[in-house]
Amino acid sequence: MVMLAPALVVGAMMGLAILSAATSSAATSRGFVLRKNPPGIRAVSPGGNPLAGATFFIDRDSGAASRQAQAWRWSHPQWASLLDVIAGQPGTQRFGGWNGPDPQGDVSAYLARAAGQEPGTVSMISTYRVVNGHCGNYTPPPSEMAAYDRWISGFARGIGNRRAVLFLEMDSLITMGCLSPRGVTLRAHELRDAIAALSFCPHLVTYLDAGAADAGQPSRVARLLKRAGVALIQGFFLNSTHFDWTSKEIRFGERVSRLTGGKHFIVNTGENGQGPIVPRDRVHKGNEVLCNPPNRGLGPRPTTNTGYPNVDAFAWTSNPGESGGQCVPGAPPTGAYWPQYAIGLVRHANFDVR
Repeated sequence: MVMLAPALVVGAMMGLAILSAATSSAATSRGFVLRKNPPGIRAVSPGGNPLAGATFFIDRDSGAASRQAQAWRWSHPQWASLLDVIAGQPGTQRFGGWNGPDPQGDVSAYLARAAGQEPGTVSMISTYRVVNGHCGNYTPPPSEMAAYDRWISGFARGIGNRRAVLFLEMDSLITMGCLSPRGVTLRAHELRDAIAALSFCPHLVTYLDAGAADAGQPSRVARLLKRAGVALIQGFFLNSTHFDWTSKEIRFGERVSRLTGGKHFIVNTGENGQGPIVPRDRVHKGNEVLCNPPNRGLGPRPTTNTGYPNVDAFAWTSNPGESGGQCVPGAPPTGAYWPQYAIGLVRHANFDVR
């Protein structure tokens, strides 16, 4: 049984209010399964693809690629047309510490705008809040744990009764390798508490970070996923901050799926069309270059028709064109949109899954 932290009890009570206003039976819209979660936590049994047939929200007004394409429409029409390739696909709106101690208002406003601009579509959202950058023997103090509880409770309230697909806590599992055993335990508790709060969002389909094929062994990844509560949600997602080949991630995901009772998964294909750049010195420089590697390209287009029963979707969770940091001349800070890099991704695109 999952015990809710005190801050999450408040979120749970509000979640019950949300449920009381929701419809009492499951429904579908454009093939998207509107799941009605019961008040409480229970395992989600493996089954079909809840995203099949969904039409996803494309942010044509405020999306970074869309805005830049419009700005260049007359001055640089060729560049604008290249950015249109990205702007015409559904992206993923990311939320984190930059949204303040309570993201409820920001999340609610985004989902309301999406529903108003493209009625019937489903938004893809992600969180990057739990990773605090501490490694080694660091143990987060109670105040930090409580702050995360408040943040994720507000996030759940912001979603409320709306339909969305959530990529929960990017990098949260892939970074567990640098934590102490105590740190791993606390991270797993944070993720389970997040899942507990989000379970009261009746029309939310959630996937948990599972790293990437070149950053962990399937057996270890499966163990961490189970400790974090993957049994209580739809499944996991891969490659969110890496450039690994889609086919390799699928093979890895299938092995993790078998070890987690058949859980489904999603692969980020936003920037992996040319695969990763592997450093010569992997011991000191990592398994692949992650900060704005040159000559990378868009990967397979977002779709729920993947051809693999356990792969619910290919999605551009990385929002192609966002900078990985100021690691090369001219690069903007991490997360800032870099139009020149985005253009390179389009020029080197490879939409073939294999």
